[in-house]
Amino acid sequence: MKTGPQVTFTSDFFKPIPGEDERTNPGCYGKAWATWLAERLQERGVTVEGGIPEDFGWIVMVSRKPFMLWLACSNTEDSTNEWMVYPVAELSVTQRLFKRVDPAPELERLRVHLAEVVPLIPGVTNIVWE
Repeated sequence: MKTGPQVTFTSDFFKPIPGEDERTNPGCYGKAWATWLAERLQERGVTVEGGIPEDFGWIVMVSRKPFMLWLACSNTEDSTNEWMVYPVAELSVTQRLFKRVDPAPELERLRVHLAEVVPLIPGVTNIVWE
């Protein structure tokens, strides 16, 4: 798995949805954030295959071929107004062994989209790239 830079930010715009952490882990939210992000990406012409609950929060699935490309969206630990996101490229064992696929351009493309979309979040403050 290869990841791009993570961005964290503060916003009261996204609220935990009652019961959503039953599909993730207790206190892990991000469905509203992932849904909003997926809509903004689609407006920008990015194909989005949907949102998927995971133990850490929510995934915005961008593509599955030639490798899985997704965005990890969640709240930060014990917070309901601090959020994070980072892009992930998940290569198959064969792709990793033979290095036939370079996910860097796709990870960079998602980073650029995030850099342009995150500042548009209503009430966003404290944007930090790591």
